[in-house]
Amino acid sequence: MKRIVSDTSPLISLEKIDGGYTFFRQRYDRVLVPPAVLRELAAGPFESEEAYLSHFGIDDLLRVEKPERSEREETEHLDPGEREAIALALEFDLPLLIEEESGRAIARELEIRISGIAGQLLRAVREEPVGTAQASRMLTELRRKGRINQQVFESVKRAVDEEA
Repeated sequence: MKRIVSDTSPLISLEKIDGGYTFFRQRYDRVLVPPAVLRELAAGPFESEEAYLSHFGIDDLLRVEKPERSEREETEHLDPGEREAIALALEFDLPLLIEEESGRAIARELEIRISGIAGQLLRAVREEPVGTAQASRMLTELRRKGRINQQVFESVKRAVDEEA
């Protein structure tokens, strides 16, 4: 079973692109999220966490896991979702989807393998479950919707184009 841990922001990115969660189902059997991440995802238009999962049809993809130890000196300045996601990645020895630079820097210091959605698209092209046209479309959507910056867009788009 292929698993990964995720912070909130990458999952919001998947929400914003057409076929985002469908793409992720091709990559992973299970996405572990801490309680704080699901709370952050469901905040706003959703009545409950269950309503969020049901709306996106991902109640079988996302699994909530409470980390045994989420308080670490290195992560005390991060938001609860990032803190708990880093703790889960350490606890389960799994890669972490995280996009905020401060959280990524700490995860690197803790030797956690990290990625964002743009990096996942590039990996999918290299491993061939996703074609370059689909990856380019999704990258363009991520950029247009403000989910990745221009530098990340250009760098990953160039790498995707080289795979063609």
